[in-house]
Amino acid sequence: MFKQSIRRLATEAKTQSAPVSQAPSSLHVAPPPKYTLAQLRTFPSLEPTTFVPLPTSFFNTHSPTRRDLLWSAAVFEADRARVGSNYVTLKSDSPYSNRKLRPQKGSGRARLGDANSPHMDNEIKAHAIKGPHDWSTDLPAKIYSKAVQTALTSQYKSGHLFVIDKECDFAQGSAEITQSFVSSHKLNQLNILFITEEDRNKLSSSLDQFFLNDRELKKMSRKERAKAVAKVKGKVIKKEDVEVRDILKANRVFVELSALQWLISKYSV
Repeated sequence: MFKQSIRRLATEAKTQSAPVSQAPSSLHVAPPPKYTLAQLRTFPSLEPTTFVPLPTSFFNTHSPTRRDLLWSAAVFEADRARVGSNYVTLKSDSPYSNRKLRPQKGSGRARLGDANSPHMDNEIKAHAIKGPHDWSTDLPAKIYSKAVQTALTSQYKSGHLFVIDKECDFAQGSAEITQSFVSSHKLNQLNILFITEEDRNKLSSSLDQFFLNDRELKKMSRKERAKAVAKVKGKVIKKEDVEVRDILKANRVFVELSALQWLISKYSV
């Protein structure tokens, strides 16, 4: 009797339950936006004047940052930048005499060959890569293009990408102008990158005079001078020479509108 009553109650519950409303066959979902907005600024005041649309196919702000693509592009650029001029002395170069160091028999010691043997205490290597050598590696163009997109999108999302409507150039190439620009916009101790359409000689000269000391450079050797120039916090790079590493190292990126449009057209996939 108890089981029959439970079955009867379950049957009544099924018949009395309201029908579940079915989902509509067609959902009215709005398509994602095709453009995002960026402020167009004047230089050197950096005052915003208007907005410029940027394609979301390039500046995909909703997707996570692909660090694997950035790493692949950075390794690719570093391998391509290696000169490969290392000089290594091999056994085939024979810098020493081919005469045996001790006789084959009669000395009471182990037999020993000539001084060109790599196991001797010398600078000769048994197996080494001798310059000139090409260290460059291959990377698909699509992956590198996506890495450029990821680097610029990361700067855009963090608010460190400034789009300039006209030329990024100073009226004069003096260090005082750069000092005024850096102090007024609170760019002290920050890496600054300028991506330009053409060569900006006044801007480059002003940055070099501000960040580099001519007296200290003259005291340095050629290698030390190259390292000091590479560590300069202000760089001016043409749009064709921009690399992913340059964008990632910069704390603020100032790009001309024409140069940005060229980058979008070149690295769109």
